[in-house]
Amino acid sequence: MPGPHRKVIIIFFVSICCSAAPSKAHRRSAGDTNYHKFREQQFVAFNPRYRELRAQRIERARALGQQVFEREAQGRNTTCAHQILMEVAWLISNTADFGRIDRRLDALKDTLAHPEKESLGRQQDPADGSWGRCYTEWFFKLDGTFDYLDKASTRNKPLKVVPRFLDRVNSPEKLRNYFTSVSISDIARQGVDRRRELNESMADLLRFIVRNRPRGYSWNPALKATMMDLVLNYLRSPQTGWWGERYVLHGKTVRVDDLSMTFHMIRYLNGNVPNMRKVVDTALAVRNLDYPVGWLEDGHYTNHNNMDAAVLFRFGWNFATAAQQKSMAEEINRMLDWCLNDSLQPDGSFGIRGYSDDSVEEANYFGVSFLARIGFFDEERHFWTNRDFPQAAEICQRLLAYIAKHRDSGAAGGSYYESALEELGVRPGD
Repeated sequence: MPGPHRKVIIIFFVSICCSAAPSKAHRRSAGDTNYHKFREQQFVAFNPRYRELRAQRIERARALGQQVFEREAQGRNTTCAHQILMEVAWLISNTADFGRIDRRLDALKDTLAHPEKESLGRQQDPADGSWGRCYTEWFFKLDGTFDYLDKASTRNKPLKVVPRFLDRVNSPEKLRNYFTSVSISDIARQGVDRRRELNESMADLLRFIVRNRPRGYSWNPALKATMMDLVLNYLRSPQTGWWGERYVLHGKTVRVDDLSMTFHMIRYLNGNVPNMRKVVDTALAVRNLDYPVGWLEDGHYTNHNNMDAAVLFRFGWNFATAAQQKSMAEEINRMLDWCLNDSLQPDGSFGIRGYSDDSVEEANYFGVSFLARIGFFDEERHFWTNRDFPQAAEICQRLLAYIAKHRDSGAAGGSYYESALEELGVRPGD
């Protein structure tokens, strides 16, 4: 099998394809409307040349993206280029703003030609206190800032600049208006799918606000209650117990359940949400569907989605029936076999799969996290099996060796490698 310096051609853009048929047990509208198919139809309604113009940008983005992944695999700093590439991938996958896509592709080409710019990706912006200086989209800056400040908070590092860019949502009215604006997408009229923005902003703002972070920034005292009300009562589906974007379609609004959003909300609330049985029911009903509803991509596994599903199973385990527990255990066992036999590489890396892995670093994190969170390395984390895993110690050492070799050149700035080490029981700084 190929080693770490393999030639990586990453297909990180959403394929327009037909999802698997939804389970009859899944009482929802979005599975029936076929997410990927109706998205494309709506973008074409917005711009009849959508397919042609998008295909042109994909070819250019693939060529530039290949350079980013190859440089990261070689141990070179690609932090700024990675941020631009992430934004390009989002723009191509979720918008019809071809002028902006071209400008971002030009910026990526320029950064690759001037590697001295790469360090900008790890610096705080003195203008507004955010991290992710090579992003231009607010929610990407939010995510980049959370990643940095989450690590900094454990080390008591003072902030050089207060993150004033958070002022955009720092009142109950501003927060409600923001989530109202991103939780419903009218693609045919606006030319943008806001699903990823809703996902990232919910996950980051929930942790920022509920945990009262970052230190040195003052949130409105009423914001915690507002955030919890939005999460539990406005943004969650009462029918399925999951979270997801809503879409205007043929004059009606339909909700598309989203595995990633649901994982984030359940995980960051430590499973303390009403109706966890409903969450389990839905998870098992969508097992054979493609993401965003299920955890397959073009009918195949990914470590990223498998980790999300396994965490939902863990939090829902005690609410499930014996039959459901048996089904969940069987699903995890299949995911584990795939991870060890198809995804894990001899050098301790994980094969990049589809568009769920935004970098070599993130692919490593999700593989490690899936194994760790099902208790592969620690029997105290078992919740689904009594099996022993005699190969776990050797695999753990292989993973640690790979991270040690690559942690300083991670395209995501190293935060995912640090989180992978924490999953393996290694404290920051060790």
